[in-house]
Amino acid sequence: MINKFFLFVLFLGLISCGAEDNSEPPAELVDFEASVEIEKIWSASVGSGVEQQYLKLFPLMLDQQMIVADREGEVSALSLEDGDEIWSIDLDVVISGGVGGNQNIHFVTTRDGEIIAFDNTGKVKWRERISSEVLVPAVVEDDLVILRSVDGQISALSIATGKEKWVFKRDVPALTLRGNSQPIVKYGRIYCGLDSGRLVVLDASNGRTIYDVAIAVPKGRSELERVVDIDGDADFYDGQLFMASYQGRVVAIDVRRGQLIWSRNMSTSTGVSVASNGLFSTDARDFLWALDKQNGATLWKQEKLKARQLTKPVAMGDMLVVGDYDGYLHWISQYDGRFIARVDMDDAGILVPPVVKGNTLYAFSREGAIAAYRLKQE
Repeated sequence: MINKFFLFVLFLGLISCGAEDNSEPPAELVDFEASVEIEKIWSASVGSGVEQQYLKLFPLMLDQQMIVADREGEVSALSLEDGDEIWSIDLDVVISGGVGGNQNIHFVTTRDGEIIAFDNTGKVKWRERISSEVLVPAVVEDDLVILRSVDGQISALSIATGKEKWVFKRDVPALTLRGNSQPIVKYGRIYCGLDSGRLVVLDASNGRTIYDVAIAVPKGRSELERVVDIDGDADFYDGQLFMASYQGRVVAIDVRRGQLIWSRNMSTSTGVSVASNGLFSTDARDFLWALDKQNGATLWKQEKLKARQLTKPVAMGDMLVVGDYDGYLHWISQYDGRFIARVDMDDAGILVPPVVKGNTLYAFSREGAIAAYRLKQE
C-alpha cells in the first residue's frame, strides 16, 4: 500500500518545488505599491520547528500566551505581548500534532501514538498510549479531550486521567493525503471531515453518530483520481457549516438538520475560512477564491500566487493573509483580491496558517521562527 506521505509528495508536490514532475512552477511574485505598512512587533525562535518534514504543528493560542512545540519535543509558552519565554520543557519525543487544550491543561501528541497532558506551568500530568499518530491538535469538550488519529479513529479521553471514554472508528481508504482535518466541537456535537470525503457528526458525550453526510464522492478509475480526503479546516457561520475536500467540492450545510444548502466543485487541502465579506479558500493550484456565503457564487479569484503552496487564508480586518512556501506573508483585500502588503518572514517557508488575535497577526515558519505583526499606525 502506498502511504499517505508518499502520495502527498508525489501528487501535490508540496515538499520540493524543484522536483522533476508535472507540477506547475511557483508563480514569480509581482510588484505592487503597498497601501498599508506592516510593522513587526516582535520575533522569536523556538526549537527547530519541523525542518523538512510535512507537519503542521499548530500553536495553542490563550488569553495572554501561546504554547508552541517543535518536532523534537520542545514545548514552550511565549508571551503574546512581547514573545518572551515564560516556561519551556523538553519531552524527548517526536511531536506530530501541535498543541491543543485550554487555559488550564494542554496536550501534545506524538508520532508513536502517545498523548501527553501538562498544566499551565509545563508540569506533565499524565501520558497515555492511543491507537496511532495524531496530526492535528487535541480538542477539549467539558471533561473530555477529543482526538482524531490517522487510522480513522475519533476518541474521547478523560481530561483528568487520560482514560478512554469512547471510540468512533471508520476505515481509511488505501490512498489519502498526508494530514487530517481537526474536529470542531460545538453545542455538544463533534463535526469531523473524514478521509473518505464524508462529514460525520457525533454526540460528544458518548460518540454516537447523529448524522453522516457526503461532502465529496470519489470519481475516476485510478486510486489517485478517487482521493477525496477532507484535510482542511471547516468553519461555522450563522448556523451553517462550511467545509471542502480535495478533488471534491465546497459545501454549506444546515447543521441542525444535516442538510446540504449549496455546493460547488472545488479541490482544496487547506479548507475554508468565513469572514464578513465572504467565504475564502485556496484551491489545489493555489488560486485564492472568494465565494458568496449564501450560494457559493464566485466573487473574485486571485491567480498570481499560483503553485506557491499557500496556507489557508485568515481574516485580519477587511483583509486576508496567506503564507507561502518561500516564507512570504501576503495581505490581500477581501473585497476584490488585490494585493495590499507583503512581508518576507522566513525563507524556510510557512506551513501553518497565521493566527489573528485582536489587532495582531502571529506567523510561524517551518524552522521554528515566530513573528508578530500589526498594521503600522499613522
